[in-house]
Amino acid sequence: MDTFPKAVIDSGPLFDALVCNYDLKRVASGRRARYGSILDDVLQSKHSQQYFLTFLASIREKLTTAHVMAELYGLEKRRLKLYGPDLSEFWRTSIDLLLQWRIDEHLIKLLDLASHASLAICLPEIGVTDTGLIELAARHGCILITRDARTLAREAHVRHVDCRLVQQLIPSV
Repeated sequence: MDTFPKAVIDSGPLFDALVCNYDLKRVASGRRARYGSILDDVLQSKHSQQYFLTFLASIREKLTTAHVMAELYGLEKRRLKLYGPDLSEFWRTSIDLLLQWRIDEHLIKLLDLASHASLAICLPEIGVTDTGLIELAARHGCILITRDARTLAREAHVRHVDCRLVQQLIPSV
């Protein structure tokens, strides 16, 4: 398993981790997993889900942006559509995991991004969240973990930021 001392985590992989954690906790308490089907293909097995959570836990410093944290709520509403006790349980297990990981949430301001000439170029194309993730990874000299090969990973590579896709991090079983 590759380990990285520090990484910036995008909303897709972070949400996948929260879903994996939620489903694995459900199974451990004798209930059935409910949401594996919404995960990336590479995360369809229980083994790959456990590996992914262990991999992320092994990163000593996990960074993300306030924009990503805000996106998690929308992802839950769109993809899981939980209500009542299930919704409370999802967020309780999610917050417990984020606290356990000591995830470091940074505010990357739109006006700061717009003032960087090189970032201002990609800002209109990929948006505040993705541009902020690239800036955070560049600022800390660390990898960026995403599922977004089409826009975020492409733009990160153009900006010489080491970007890894989830599918590259999970060994094929």
